[in-house]
Amino acid sequence: MEHGSTNEGLFGLGGRRLLLVEDNQSTAEAVSRWLEICGARVSTAGSVDAALDRLRAETPDVLLLDLRLPDGSGWDVLERARGSGAQVPAVAITGFESDAEAARAHGIRHVLTKPIAPAALADALSSCLAP
Repeated sequence: MEHGSTNEGLFGLGGRRLLLVEDNQSTAEAVSRWLEICGARVSTAGSVDAALDRLRAETPDVLLLDLRLPDGSGWDVLERARGSGAQVPAVAITGFESDAEAARAHGIRHVLTKPIAPAALADALSSCLAP
């Protein structure tokens, strides 16, 4: 995969706003760190409520959604985002292979299972951000 120019960041993520909704702190830190190295601006939220607060403040270029959260699900976040008129692409993150079919039913093309492979994440994000 091409890394692009310095301005684009790695994988074209330079300056892109990403909202990572993940309740596992170590996973959130690792993914955030990797995305920031690639040049992305990452906000994190560990719950549905925190994610909705972040979405009220700023619309990201892509949502990275853990599907199982302490106060609901990634679907709750996605439905509220779409209900407010935001057409934000999303990548589902899950520890359960069985979530892939439900993700596709919600219009999510990219489902990543934990542990998240950086190359798979890069491919999913590049696809979501392509014009």
